[in-house]
Order: sequence, then C-alpha cells, then structure tokens
Amino acid sequence: MPTNADVLNFATQKLLPKWTEQFYQAHPVLDKIILKGNIERSSHGGPYIEFPIITNGPGAVTRIETGSEVYSSTRRTIGNRGKVYAPRMIYSFIIPGKDLAEASGETAIARLIKIYPEAALMEFHEYIVSQMVNGNGATNNVQGFMTMNGDTTYDTTGSSEDGVFDFATYGSQTGTVFGLDKNTVTDWQNQYQNVTSFATNGRSQMRRVYWDASLQGKQGGPVDLMLGDIVSFNNYYDDLDDQVRYQVKTSGEAGRAVRQGLMFQEAEFYVEPSLDTSLTEFASARRNKGVIYFLKSDTWHLYTMGEDSGMETKGDFAMRGPVKVPGQDAWEWEIVLSMQAYCDRLNANGVVAGTAIS
Repeated sequence: MPTNADVLNFATQKLLPKWTEQFYQAHPVLDKIILKGNIERSSHGGPYIEFPIITNGPGAVTRIETGSEVYSSTRRTIGNRGKVYAPRMIYSFIIPGKDLAEASGETAIARLIKIYPEAALMEFHEYIVSQMVNGNGATNNVQGFMTMNGDTTYDTTGSSEDGVFDFATYGSQTGTVFGLDKNTVTDWQNQYQNVTSFATNGRSQMRRVYWDASLQGKQGGPVDLMLGDIVSFNNYYDDLDDQVRYQVKTSGEAGRAVRQGLMFQEAEFYVEPSLDTSLTEFASARRNKGVIYFLKSDTWHLYTMGEDSGMETKGDFAMRGPVKVPGQDAWEWEIVLSMQAYCDRLNANGVVAGTAIS
C-alpha cells in the first residue's frame, strides 16, 4: 500500500537520535566535547550566553613571615567574559507526494528515508563542519556558526566576528574573538608557528605549538586533538618513515570504523576531509599550503538553545514536519539547529600553517 507522510515521519523520528549520535561520534571535535560533558542545552535562556575565560590562575600567593600579613587575593580574571550567540538555522526539504504514493513496502520506505531525510541531515552536518574549519558557510547560509579560520570572519546577527585562530605570532595577534579583544585581554591569544617545508621543520614546529599549548591550563591535560587537511596529514605520515605508526581507531554502530588517525605526542591527529586551504577564505599567504589545528578539548564547549521538538525544538538537529505545501502535491520537513561552539582558554590551543609544503 502507498506510504503517507505521517508514516515516513514516524520512521524518520525513530532514526533521528541515532543519526545525530553518529554525527557527534564521527566528528572528533564534537565527540571530545560530548565526552568531556561540555555541552549546555538551554531550555529557558536566550540565544546569547556569557562565559568566564581563563588566561591564568585567579589569584596570587602571600608569603607568611610574622602571621599578620594580609592576603594578596588579586582577582586577575574578573571582568573578562566572552559572549557567543547560538544562531538559528533551518534546513528545509520537500518530498513529492508522487514519491510517497509510489513507495510501497519496507524496502521502498527505507529508500525514501535514505534519499530524503537521511541525506538532508548528513548534508546539514557537512555544512556545519566545513564552516567550522574553513569559514565558507555563506555559500550555504550557515555562516552564523563559528569558524576556526582566523583569516576570515563569521556572521552571527549581522555583525562580523573574527575567526578563532590567528595566523600570527603569540603577542602580536589582533582582532576580537568571542567578544574579547586580543589587544587588551592578557594572554587571549592562540599558539602559532609556520612551516618552511615539512621536510625542513614540519615536526619541530608541530612540537612547538603542541607544547606551548599543552603547558597552558595543565589541569585540563595536554593538547589531545589535531585536525589537518589530507596533504598535511600525509606529509606527517610519510615523515614517520620506518618508525612505528601509532594508529587511532574508533568504532561506530556495529563496530564499524568511523574514523582513523595517528598519534602525535598524546594528541590524536585526524584528517579533516572538509578542511581545504585552497579556498579564498584563507589568505593568499596560506592558500594551498596546509593547516593543522591543535585543540585542547577540555577548553571547548557547545551551547544549544531550544525547548522541545514539537514547538521550538531542542535546537540540536531536531526535525519537524511534515507540512503540506500549499498548491503542490508535496510535503515539507525542517531540520532545526540553534547551536554555537566556543573556547574559554585560547592560549591552550593553536595552529600550524604551511604543513602541506613537502
């Protein structure tokens, strides 16, 4: 018998939590944030969130000699609060009534799910990841989500925000990241090095950024995650030569591998397929030359805004519909996302450029 929109929607809603979970597990940044418990789901707050940043310890030491000394109690981090906005983005798609009418049986329904709601959700996921690593989301209207690429900006509410990682030496970086001016907030800078060629100083520059970032906020552990374009990753792989290659492998549903990588010190180094330094969002000095991001996942957080899937949605790739398209034999579904990622200790993270140069 023919399938109707409600039957397809019921099957899709049953599968949606699994698809979203697989997305988080398949992408190392999101997976690390979830595992650290650094996700905040707001059901009553607005789209803005303020958070205290960490650039050093919060106080000072007092030496006790006579017992009458007054504590120094310097409050060094008070007043430095970042601010982020969770943009609201809706991916909509239409399923023709003819396709529903001609779908009969479990196999036909499964095919419809694969080519419409599942493909729509996967494409939405890819848009967000590409914006995060490249900053090229304007093409697909997801430019409100933050980008790590400091060569470009992202647009939350009509005003530009600078990309997170500046390609400049520590102490000389400019711009505003998460509402805080790098020129005025002490140590609100990311680590950075540039590679002449990978064969010359690739690994040594990677080690410099790794250690410079790892030694900041040591209570959060060392840098534990690295993302690079495929050429940079292969340069590192080839540079290992005959040395032991330590492989990282994680499994998804039914034990199938969802990502593989290599170890660098104590960090997991993965290829990010969406990272493309040939894009114009990267400055000409870095175009086609490769980038590797160094992240301490303990300093990264996700914020989602929403309430329930029937009304405002939970803002976490929630799907709503179907709604009959007026004047057409078609039904429309919507995938709602209201989410933002942010970092509260910038100097515990970094970037190396030029890693695709052999």
